[in-house]
Amino acid sequence: MKVLIDAVHPADVWTLGAVEDRLLAAGEETLWLSRPEKDSVVELIEARGRPHVPASRAGTSMISLARELLVRDWRALRAVRSFKPDVILTRSPAGVHAGRLTRTPVMYDTDDGHVAGFLYYVAGPFANLIASPSATEKSYGKQHRRYQGYKELFYLHPSRFQPSPKIRDELGAKPGERLFLLRLTAFTASHDASEAGMSRAQIDRIVSTLQARGKVIISSEEDLPAALADLRVPTAPERFHDVLAACDLVVGDSQTVCSEAGVIGVPSLRYNTWAGRHPYQVELEERWGLTKAFALEDEKAFFTELDRVLGDLDTAHERQAAGRAAMLEWCGDPVDDLTEWTYELAGRDMPDAAGSNQPRSI
Repeated sequence: MKVLIDAVHPADVWTLGAVEDRLLAAGEETLWLSRPEKDSVVELIEARGRPHVPASRAGTSMISLARELLVRDWRALRAVRSFKPDVILTRSPAGVHAGRLTRTPVMYDTDDGHVAGFLYYVAGPFANLIASPSATEKSYGKQHRRYQGYKELFYLHPSRFQPSPKIRDELGAKPGERLFLLRLTAFTASHDASEAGMSRAQIDRIVSTLQARGKVIISSEEDLPAALADLRVPTAPERFHDVLAACDLVVGDSQTVCSEAGVIGVPSLRYNTWAGRHPYQVELEERWGLTKAFALEDEKAFFTELDRVLGDLDTAHERQAAGRAAMLEWCGDPVDDLTEWTYELAGRDMPDAAGSNQPRSI
């Protein structure tokens, strides 16, 4: 079986890469559509040692993103006609469109769904199968399937991810020193139009607050100002989750990274205009207590909570561990579902080899 995998965001590589691992273990053939100049998409695919076709370069405005979608649609169509996949796995519209035009079965995975607006409505309705977390309340029709879990568990489930014990030394953290990650988003994606995160003044205040308690490192989608440049995370992109797992607290305006911290077991505080709008992140917060979000107008409440958590990190870690344990006991393994659905779309039975559950290695 041949499977084309369409990735436009680093999280797509991590998520669909976990499914690819199962497919490769079963002897299937895969090819990626990549997206140069979007964070570390290309670097992560190449770190996996997998072949890829650059389908488009990332746009940074609504006009350039619209132009990019047209280019990506065309190049995805060419790739499908050349590679002749049995199934397309995608988290973006281009893979769906190429499948529709060539009558190739497509699985469209989304944890944003209709909340993402335009992106969903130009993709979801045309997919053969829409996969989403069980927290998705809205039904997307007869082609909609829900898995019991979260996107982040595709690659951060403890059966696949074990953090490196050496990473703190590589980051220059002293024994016993608290380590904090500040994650900053560029807000240039199409679903981020009219959305916003932290201001420079708020960033400086957060850095100062965290530095009074320990060592601060910053992960940013954009170039950092000179005053903060030395704080950038120095490790390779494929080791980011090792870094995340080594931290005592994650603060940021990133949806994905704060959710990743939650399922790993690291307390996180998120501050942006998306707060309270993604069903699966609301569930992570309200059902399991694995992350906490604040809207931009709640600046006072955000900094009050930051001070409270920093004042008793040990208790925060205990609560995080308890919530994570309960979440993992409830969840299934979503990779099982997407792998099975991939074979189903191809009209084939899933071989036993595809069910192996080996730790991730890059």
